[in-house]
Amino acid sequence: MNIGIVGGGISGLYSALLLRQQGHTVTVFEATDRLGGRIYTHRFQSQNKKKNGAYFEAGAMRIPRSPLHGLVFDLVHYINTHNPADRKVDFIPYILEHYNNDAYIQGKRSSLDSQNLSFSPEIPPEYAGKSARELLGEVVSPWLMLLKKDFDLGFQQLLRYDDISFRQYLRTVIGWPFEVIDCVELLMSQTNQYDLSFLEIIMQNLDFNTKEWVTIAGGMSRLVDGLANLIGSEHILRNAPIHRIEELPNNQVRLYADDSSKTTRDFDKVILCVPPAALQAIRERPQWSFMKEQAIRGSHYEPLYKLGLHFKTRFWEMSSRPSFGGQSTTDLRFRWIVYPSNDIGDQGSGVLLLYSWMTDATRISSLSKKDRLETALHDLNKFFAQDGVDVYNEFLDSFEIIWSGQSATGDAMFLPSQFTRFFEVAKRAEGNIFFAGEHLSRHHTWIAGALDSALTTVREILNDGDLRPLGREIMPGMEGSAKKNIPPTSRNLSAKYLSDITDQLLTSLTYPQSEILTIQCSPIGIT
Repeated sequence: MNIGIVGGGISGLYSALLLRQQGHTVTVFEATDRLGGRIYTHRFQSQNKKKNGAYFEAGAMRIPRSPLHGLVFDLVHYINTHNPADRKVDFIPYILEHYNNDAYIQGKRSSLDSQNLSFSPEIPPEYAGKSARELLGEVVSPWLMLLKKDFDLGFQQLLRYDDISFRQYLRTVIGWPFEVIDCVELLMSQTNQYDLSFLEIIMQNLDFNTKEWVTIAGGMSRLVDGLANLIGSEHILRNAPIHRIEELPNNQVRLYADDSSKTTRDFDKVILCVPPAALQAIRERPQWSFMKEQAIRGSHYEPLYKLGLHFKTRFWEMSSRPSFGGQSTTDLRFRWIVYPSNDIGDQGSGVLLLYSWMTDATRISSLSKKDRLETALHDLNKFFAQDGVDVYNEFLDSFEIIWSGQSATGDAMFLPSQFTRFFEVAKRAEGNIFFAGEHLSRHHTWIAGALDSALTTVREILNDGDLRPLGREIMPGMEGSAKKNIPPTSRNLSAKYLSDITDQLLTSLTYPQSEILTIQCSPIGIT
């Protein structure tokens, strides 16, 4: 078959490589000159001609070392098997939480675990002495254990509460006062994130209930580059936004990227691997059922904002309480400070990532670019004041991305009832037009969700429910596959800091499965 794929993100590229592996002809149409979608590594100009420039992940930045994410590790195994050595994808540890990651709440800086709810005088005494992590764990742990025991059964049980938000669940089912809910949300999430579907928040916590994490040495975009190299540049059209989709009388589908014959092509089948906002941007396309169109209009994507700040030194690793990876939660305007896990211990320049979601991202995004940077430096200077760091003197340059201003529009994060109303109809094929993307999986925001959706769609197109994922030479259980294809992750770290990180990872292994191991309850996943 000859198959057209709209969208050069991870689901589009994975679909293309799967189909090519099965002997089909593919053409990928990417609207911009950059592949990867919400996988996006930004590199700053090097301060040393002998070294590569510092970088940070403007999009997806971490992968849970979990059976739920086995497709990602299988894919990397495939890329490394079939690509030349210079395109090999290596994993390094991602430090989700370092014991020196302080919180900053109401002008005071302290460890997150010591940050109980007593900072708010409105908190009832029976809650004030507990940490936000402890309180949240009491609520979500039974659901996580159910999902780990039998994911499909657990998901069906969660659907019973799909009509309510997580905030409503905490208020009416658990009985928390509003003040407690807001305090826990402040410390563990982002502003108004608990107004998302109860099911969505539980699924987020499922991924973060993972002991070990990895990222990709040299940047997450190496995963995209490896995929694209195996597909072949002759099968990928960049700067080719689709503006018209036409169903032909012979059941083929015609895609128009512009008005020239070069980019107007007919296909046996088409896969739309784009989020709803990008689908809405296609000026002429078939009209589908009311609920299909409603799903395209209504599926919720939350705003995301990332600001990478390039500094002369990695000063956060040199203070009296150094942070080697992890992140800090604050009530400052940017909300999260992420200490990247790449290049830990390097003596050159470094990058801090300021990160916000939901209402916090909307507020920041409303400022001018100049005001966003000045606000960030001002608030960051407050955070590091006790370390004697002059953030302004350390600052070199910055790069920001407002994902709500991109065609990706952020991450799929369903509102109450949207799994029930939209999920099945949104992913349903329409004739010879198919759909894929992380929003069409049960695993929103993550690379694994995008891959799972693409695999499901390709299986449907080929009428082959047993089609093996890329890198899965046999069909073992997800857990075995995930473990088999994850190589050692410590070889690229400097020896000076390896023992510190190793001790941290070993310490994390002592937590029970039901413990919530993170300082936030929201994943970044594919952003």
